[in-house]
Amino acid sequence: MLLAYVHDGWESRIAKTITLIRHAETNANDERRWQGSLDSGLSVRGFDQVKRLGERFRNDRPSRVIASDLNRTMETAAAIADDASPDAAWREFHVGAWEGMTTQQISEQFPDEMEAFFAGEDIAPGGGELMSDFADRIVGAFDALVASMRDGETAHVVTHGGVIWTLLSRFLGRSGRRAPLSISYNTAVSVITITDGEPPQLTVFNDATHLEQAIVHFGPRGSVVSLFRHGESEGNILGLWQGHTDSPLSDLGREQAAAAASGIPAIGQLFSSPLGRAFQTAEILAEPQGLTPILDDGFTEMSFGAWENLTPDEARRAEPEVYAQIYERGIDLPRGGDGETFCGAGKRLTGALQTVVEQAQGDIGVVSHGAIIRAYVVTMMGLGFGERNRFPVPRNTSTSSVLYTDTTPTLTSYNVAPHLEL
Repeated sequence: MLLAYVHDGWESRIAKTITLIRHAETNANDERRWQGSLDSGLSVRGFDQVKRLGERFRNDRPSRVIASDLNRTMETAAAIADDASPDAAWREFHVGAWEGMTTQQISEQFPDEMEAFFAGEDIAPGGGELMSDFADRIVGAFDALVASMRDGETAHVVTHGGVIWTLLSRFLGRSGRRAPLSISYNTAVSVITITDGEPPQLTVFNDATHLEQAIVHFGPRGSVVSLFRHGESEGNILGLWQGHTDSPLSDLGREQAAAAASGIPAIGQLFSSPLGRAFQTAEILAEPQGLTPILDDGFTEMSFGAWENLTPDEARRAEPEVYAQIYERGIDLPRGGDGETFCGAGKRLTGALQTVVEQAQGDIGVVSHGAIIRAYVVTMMGLGFGERNRFPVPRNTSTSSVLYTDTTPTLTSYNVAPHLEL
């Protein structure tokens, strides 16, 4: 899996890459029971997931695989390596008396503890492991792994849903608060990249596209919004900040959209930015599902003002002081003097999505643009402009998805594009 570290139009060399994989479905997962440090055999569906995971990595066999030492993770790791190294530091959190119980049973027998757990309080569920100790253990395991890796090396870790959620929550600065991030699907793949001088970056989150269906065992239900970035445009080839300026898809961009169309989820409606590169992509994505894209100005790219149709280098030469304030000092000024701020663009897309979700029924899709999709996700996570590089600009024709419920939106995937990795 070759990924570039991308921020604000620039790419830099990735020093280290860690791929996190959740174990396959167990019988306890299927029965909605909390496992913690207990073991449970893989379900029939779990064995099929292991097979599909192995097929996904058939031509990309990692040289270094580490797994939690529980049976469900070791069996899953066997799909991608014959010699996975077991490591108890990557175990799921121990939930004491809760282990083997359903959520309903826990709520009935431990109502106060359950409420405190979901409120993000630092408790020891069921008398098991204190959550802050668990988080420290996982971050310690991650730091130790990074320290042991050479520059340019990759490692795969097969672990648990709670481990992945807790680790990513820490990286996103959400310690002590509930992160609007879903629990990973069984055998889903998430990628963290580490580059010198930058915080860890969540490059891909919760990619389970090798499965026929990703099963949600816990959590609320609601409407899913799939955010698609347009295919490669002629302006992308030139490395331009396009913003509100129109630019058609390149030949590769049309090929990317056609490849993505076969794998997108079923949706009831498809909305699109009116800019040509987005609308062309939307028409290609809509055709297999018999949909007609609905244009909405709220999904237009972030405006770069006077910097539109310039490369980052050209913008820096044109206005070196303003450029330095934004990209070196982290001051979120309007781009090009009369464009949008990063956070302002994120709030604009937040409002546009809320409007269509309230009016639509069921799951929907939105074709939009890289900068504003990232701005929206960063804003939703409660991060500031200076923390934007914890997420990359999503790749052309990648999918990022958000679950909308009666509460806050939850990120369920980010920058997923298996058709670009073949």
